Amino acid sequence: MEFISLHPFDVRIANTYVEAVTGRGEPDPAWAPWWSDDLRTGLDELATGNELAANRLTVGLARAMAQAHPVFVQEGFGFTTWEARVDRGLGMLVRPPARIFVDAGVDRRLVDAMPIRLDLQGGMMGGAYVPDRLIGQLDELIDQRLERMAKRLKEAEFDPFPMIASMREAVDYAKERNLGLMEALDVVTPDMRVIRAPEKKRMDPALRARIEKAIQAEKKQGFFGRLFGKKRTDHDQPSS
Repeated sequence: MEFISLHPFDVRIANTYVEAVTGRGEPDPAWAPWWSDDLRTGLDELATGNELAANRLTVGLARAMAQAHPVFVQEGFGFTTWEARVDRGLGMLVRPPARIFVDAGVDRRLVDAMPIRLDLQGGMMGGAYVPDRLIGQLDELIDQRLERMAKRLKEAEFDPFPMIASMREAVDYAKERNLGLMEALDVVTPDMRVIRAPEKKRMDPALRARIEKAIQAEKKQGFFGRLFGKKRTDHDQPSS
């Protein structure tokens, strides 16, 4: 199963990272354990269509975010998989990673080759993100469609409790701090502060109850009920 993480996204950190990558600034000293000067050649390599350079740049960005904020992890979940398997409405809110670099002043032509979403067979990489200005809409989307999301996760043979709890916690964290959220694949390291979904019994009781109610199997009608029973129509109603 995919090991996807959600990283609170701070545009100020993103700008510092892009400045360092382009050589217009210096990397944050806290990035020393993973920073490599190879990142400064990434944009030039990317302009020639080098996908590995694109992945290297987005992994560095995800690590920069993880230096300042915890990482939310739950195997099998993330924006790419959520959009494909649970709710396509999420696609209206996510933005490609190239937008981060363009917004920070990089020529669009240099980053057009960046993947739009995670390639789940592509190895370590950063993926799509929801900017801070749209986190409120993501919050509303989850709340309004929670029951449908729970049913779809159950139908897809996923456990909806940790999946929804992880998404809920990540969105709450970002919303409270006016941050966005960025997904990444296989970038979690032991030095990162990792937040996993709480055990079912320790979940928010109201959230747990909504999920439980949504996935309860409808009681199937018995054989004789199907054979002899019929739904009463308006014409069957007794006259008053």
